[in-house]
Amino acid sequence: MKPRHDSRPEPEIILPGDPDIRSRRTAQRFGEGYPFVGVRTSHRIYTARLGPFGLILMVLALAIAAAVMLVLLLGAVLFWIPILVLLVAAAVISGLLRR
Repeated sequence: MKPRHDSRPEPEIILPGDPDIRSRRTAQRFGEGYPFVGVRTSHRIYTARLGPFGLILMVLALAIAAAVMLVLLLGAVLFWIPILVLLVAAAVISGLLRR
């Protein structure tokens, strides 16, 4: 039987009396101000395929978000219309009073 050749690297052996060898090695490589020196965490990200129901829910959520943004934009425009009317009226009255 042929021996298997894994492409994975072998794990690093850290001696019991020297637990911070990686952080020291990283600090030597990148400098003492490197922000991730001594950070030893790993995270796993899980993803799933969207089915038809999930896709419909996502499209619905995006449509609701777009509708809310449109209402906010129209509200801002409707808020400024009276102010602009007052400014134009003040300019017209000011122009009439100068004559």
